[in-house]
Parts: sequence; C-alpha cells; structure tokens
Amino acid sequence: MPLLLMWLLACSPEDESAPLQAVLGTGDWQWKSLQEGDDIAVIMGPQGGYHLLGSLRVSGVEPGDPKDLSHPDNPTTRFSVWFEDRNLTENAVFVQGLDPVSEDMPPYAFEMLGRFAILDILDDDELDGVELQFEVEVQDVHGNVASDSYLLQAYSHPNNG
Repeated sequence: MPLLLMWLLACSPEDESAPLQAVLGTGDWQWKSLQEGDDIAVIMGPQGGYHLLGSLRVSGVEPGDPKDLSHPDNPTTRFSVWFEDRNLTENAVFVQGLDPVSEDMPPYAFEMLGRFAILDILDDDELDGVELQFEVEVQDVHGNVASDSYLLQAYSHPNNG
C-alpha cells in the first residue's frame, strides 16, 4: 500500500491545488503580456526566416525538468499562428520542462520564455499590417491541456533586413 501511494503521488501534477490555466505572452528574455488587438513584431531570424516570439505562463500542469530535455515528464508546448485559414507554424513544438515563474505572478507557477514560432512565409511584407491569431497549447504527461490565444496585429520589425 505505501508503494502504491508513493506512485500515485509521483504521477500527479506538482501542485494539484493550482487551477489548470495558461496565458500567452511574448518577449525574448523577459515576460511581456499580450492583450487582444496588441501589435506583435514579425522578426527576421538569424538564418533569414521569420518568426514571432512566444512565451507561456501556466499552472495546474506537470512542469517536467527544464534542465533535462530528455526527461520523460516534460510537457509538450505548441505555438500556432493562423492567418485566414492557414497555420503558418507547423513546427513550433517544444518538448521541454517549464521553469518556475521568475516573479510573483499568481496563479501561474511555470513559464517558457522567448520561443521562436517560425513562420512559413517568404517575406515579412506578407504579414505587415494583417491580423493574426496567435495560440499556445501545453499538454503534460498526464493529459492535462491548457491553452490561450489572441488576435494580434502583425508588423515588420524595424531591424529586419
């Protein structure tokens, strides 16, 4: 019986009292909140492609181990960017542990900052001034899913080439 109890505790989310919630943000090294209708930069990356910066804050999920990419308890986080009926980010999936939130931000306990949501476009002019649906979904090893999304106004980053 004690082994069964230890196994059940090990398989449950880290904080069962925390509600299952997610919030989408942006920012590279620091959290930046987003609101419906905000502007978001389409950024030219170091290899010539384009991306949006996605960040996530979440509670009520198993966070995995952010120091071990191969840890079996790491959640799967997916960023999606929709323009009209087309998903522009088929490969913005990250299987890695979540860090503890770096500031007092109840109810969110964990975060992922500054991930590239790589866009399937040839030129940032394709999205300059258009409305995009930016989404995030995180699923932990227990099947818990939390998500968030915003309609945002895209613009070409001023430092793009």
